[in-house]
Amino acid sequence: MARSGGIDALNIRSVALALCVSPRLIYNHVRDKEDMLALLTDEILRDRMPDLSATDWRTRLRNIAAAVQSAYRDYPGSAAFILSRSANRLGQPNALRVRTAIFGALEEAGLDRHRQEEILVLFSVIVLGSVVVAESLPSDERDMAIARARAEMAFGRGTDMLIQAIELESIACPG
Repeated sequence: MARSGGIDALNIRSVALALCVSPRLIYNHVRDKEDMLALLTDEILRDRMPDLSATDWRTRLRNIAAAVQSAYRDYPGSAAFILSRSANRLGQPNALRVRTAIFGALEEAGLDRHRQEEILVLFSVIVLGSVVVAESLPSDERDMAIARARAEMAFGRGTDMLIQAIELESIACPG
């Protein structure tokens, strides 16, 4: 349902109907639609969990960026949902694993906690923002293919630029 209609189309009643259960049963597992969508976006991430074992922090950040972008690209509205919520409010297990890995990579790069939190925001905007932009592209197939290729290039370049900025900062302000 989330792939075909996007997560905005999901609600407790439609999910209950698709599962052939009473909406009350769904409420035994989630408080509301927001809670349900937070669980869904975490499951989407679980299915495409990035390789967090790379020894180099740059490679780990690239792996995370690529996996997260790929995961949410297939579920319309999911990236916008995450961007519009505080990362702390989406404290689901897989999101926390990724967040912890990002902080670990940034610590290895020599950034203090304050800068790590700032970079996390930039990282989220680049990765999830690229998905939101791609979802807003023209529907004409030819134009869409060109626009998607440009969006992919911009995502890759944005990720590279962010990693270069982290490298420069770690050189300028060693731990």
